[in-house]
Amino acid sequence: MGQTTSTPNVQIPPEWDLHQSTFMSWPTGWGALNNKVQSDIARVAKTISQFEPVHMLTPPSQVNQAKAMLGSDQIVIVPMPVDDLWARDTLPLFLSDDKKLVGVKYNFNGWGGKQYHKNDGRVASSVLDYLNLTGYRSELVLEGGSIETDGEGTLLMTESSIVNKNRNPGMSRDEIDQVFKDELGVSKIIWVKGVKDHDITDSHIDSLARFVAPGVVMVSRPFPAPADDKESQVWIGQYNQAMSVLKQATDAKGRRLKIIELPEPNPEKVRQLPASDIKLCKKIGLDCKNGGLTSYVNFYIANGGIAMPEFGDIEADKNAHDIVQKAFPNRKVVSINIDYVAVGGGGIHCATHEVPRV
Repeated sequence: MGQTTSTPNVQIPPEWDLHQSTFMSWPTGWGALNNKVQSDIARVAKTISQFEPVHMLTPPSQVNQAKAMLGSDQIVIVPMPVDDLWARDTLPLFLSDDKKLVGVKYNFNGWGGKQYHKNDGRVASSVLDYLNLTGYRSELVLEGGSIETDGEGTLLMTESSIVNKNRNPGMSRDEIDQVFKDELGVSKIIWVKGVKDHDITDSHIDSLARFVAPGVVMVSRPFPAPADDKESQVWIGQYNQAMSVLKQATDAKGRRLKIIELPEPNPEKVRQLPASDIKLCKKIGLDCKNGGLTSYVNFYIANGGIAMPEFGDIEADKNAHDIVQKAFPNRKVVSINIDYVAVGGGGIHCATHEVPRV
């Protein structure tokens, strides 16, 4: 694989542009819950494979099991050591450079050293080799879920997951801002504050706010909670701060943003795991009683389709489906049960990564 130090004439294709394929990673580090998490990932992969080919990065020892659970000609098993399922964060960011595809490696460090990542730290390079693409290494440490783009020169990000001593110690927001502009050819970055130290990602933007078209941002609105519910108030505060920024922001083209709110489900109506699985969660360090990440905006835009989560709150699930369908009238929206991925703190977007067609 060729290496370069900069890419002066590049563009980040937005997720709604055409894809060659989708990449995912096969989960193996979930102890007694492995089979349940793998079933969730297989369900997502099969759904996306209705719209475009899927490549599943799979530890060599798991290839036969993955083949048996996936069972689709549209899903290619790629033997490759991985530590977990979070392909959004470990793969390279793909750019169009004069109509050629190149990749940026962002030095994945396990979300600031919070998780084992010996194999996942190599995935970006391994995937570029597999695709026979040129890549370059950024000076920054971050994850793919940190970056939202409109494809027209604007990025949307949380400070908490990037301007953070566990990723980029000693770098100010202004310095990081300039690196992005130099490396990615963007001209405008909209920063929202985010939340540090309340989830493993330090609050990725892809569970809070997503570009769904140039000039249009969809924002996850938390379910109302009493003032004494301190944990919920943390996320409500993040939403309020983000909305105050987005309502005043303009994009790289000078447009005021149109904001579409996507209400989250009622925690009391969210489907809960069986009591036996909640006990198993404790053995791998998870609190599985609260439904985990219940953000509908953590959906994935495929060719002709949208794969989005549902959480068991029937009214909220339908409302979210309808809002997303209205935003993407020419795509088929499919709601998927991902309960075990969600209690692990992630969603469908976290588990997928598009390879653009340029």
